[in-house]
Amino acid sequence: MDLLLIRHAQSENNLVWAHTGASVGRVPDPLLTPLGERQAAAVAQALAQGRYAAPPSVLYASLMSRAVLTAAPIAAALDLAMHGHPDLFEVGGPLDWSGHEDVPRRAHRGAGRASLRELSPRLVLPDDAGEHGWWDGPVEVETDVPARAHRVIDSVLARHGGTDAVVGLVTHGHFSQFLVRALLGIPTMTGWVDILNTSVSRFSDVDVPGRTAAAWINRVEHLLPDEVSD
Repeated sequence: MDLLLIRHAQSENNLVWAHTGASVGRVPDPLLTPLGERQAAAVAQALAQGRYAAPPSVLYASLMSRAVLTAAPIAAALDLAMHGHPDLFEVGGPLDWSGHEDVPRRAHRGAGRASLRELSPRLVLPDDAGEHGWWDGPVEVETDVPARAHRVIDSVLARHGGTDAVVGLVTHGHFSQFLVRALLGIPTMTGWVDILNTSVSRFSDVDVPGRTAAAWINRVEHLLPDEVSD
């Protein structure tokens, strides 16, 4: 079994940060920018054309709207269902937060079932995604994130281990750091792996203990130079 990590395309909050270097002006569940929509279309086309080796044969996405909107053209290009995965969300979870560091972060429920279905008819929602949102937990603390990353990998292995599946995970930049560690057995890491918007990272033999290899990380050849963003 191989696994592809795909970061979502540029979101409205990414654009706020790019313009200001801060989070003031962010929204709890941002959509994609026009650039993000082009990025999502480009990575979908590249995957469908086999430019990143075998394309995903099964697709999972975070339930944050920016990830669903990124996965939607991939699912359409490959004629796949898109399975909403409740553990693929960004570190911290959905946040109702002004972006001011002196203001407490509060949990947001995320988009409801009807709103998520409007984003893509191919989205398959988990049963516990409610009409008023899919997240009912607190603001996640970072010490809880490694265990969640391992839950994601374990859930994928339970469903697809021992097969020839290529599993695509559409997720987030910060959470990808923890998924990389979980995949490669790295307990802690002081540095940071660049994961750009719509970058593709491929891991082979994920279901073979001791043989998982990072074939590549953070490839964005499907983007034009002026479309690359973080």
